[in-house]
Amino acid sequence: MIPGSTKAAILRAVVNGSSIAEAARQELIATAQARYALQHLCRRFRLPAEVSEIQAHPERYTQALAEFEASPEIGLGRALTTKLTDALMLSSPMQVTPEYLSNISAAQLLERGLTLINVHQIETWLSGSGKGLKRSPPRTDREIQEASKAIALLHTFFFDVSAAKAQLEHLHTRAMPEPVMADE
Repeated sequence: MIPGSTKAAILRAVVNGSSIAEAARQELIATAQARYALQHLCRRFRLPAEVSEIQAHPERYTQALAEFEASPEIGLGRALTTKLTDALMLSSPMQVTPEYLSNISAAQLLERGLTLINVHQIETWLSGSGKGLKRSPPRTDREIQEASKAIALLHTFFFDVSAAKAQLEHLHTRAMPEPVMADE
């Protein structure tokens, strides 16, 4: 089965003037697979699948592609969209929209059983529409530990993490209770 992102890349290449064979080579699949993917996607869009028609009316296909790629099942993948739908108790995967997810924090997603990798995928998808998860500082031990791991990883790639370390340290000291002094 060819993923939706590959189908979209094939159609985009054809819209931009490539032949089906050239689009197939770019995506490292057989020409027959690319032809099938193109036909399948055009059938879904209710548009003709002939290369000459696609290249004669690129705006119709480009608009259909934009709507297709904006769907959560394509941008996030079917498995993650299903996981989000279940975790957030939504009635349909179509409710998983950038607007909805931008009101949810990473901590809330982690509490509902999503992984850090899932959170990263969601944040990356949201950034494509100019949005992001709701910002909140790490509060639990697990969140602080994950932030520390991220800082350590960035440090190994020579990123300046001094500001992030200082912020995390500030949060950590604020979270620690003040010692109680006994009355003398």
